[in-house]
Amino acid sequence: MKKVLIISVLVLCSGSAFSQDKNKDSLLSNSSKNELFKENKEKTKCMKDKMVKELNLNENQIKQINAIDDKYKAQEESLRKQAEAIKEQKHQLKEKKRAEVEKVLNDDQKQKLEEMKNQFHDKKKNDFYKKKK
Repeated sequence: MKKVLIISVLVLCSGSAFSQDKNKDSLLSNSSKNELFKENKEKTKCMKDKMVKELNLNENQIKQINAIDDKYKAQEESLRKQAEAIKEQKHQLKEKKRAEVEKVLNDDQKQKLEEMKNQFHDKKKNDFYKKKK
């Protein structure tokens, strides 16, 4: 039972590792995307190696786990692509909404709104770095 649980955690972690880094896709060049892909592949391999060592898996178990990974790889990739498409749709909707709101505002209000956004982003960035420390 423990082995099944750990294998499940590994599969979930590897999927989330791919999705987390892929959120940056729209900001990255193709070479950066390739580097991230290689990095994620290395992380997954490292996690798998650790699981083999920590659980003392035999060759048969390793083959079965690899088969399970292969079985779900296409579905995970499909979901990742769907998530990327949804993220892009949300971004476009947000931009459309922002443009409509700006049409309603006068120049002073637009400037004040921009200042408010900058303050919000600065606070968010500071909070992020505080959490990391």
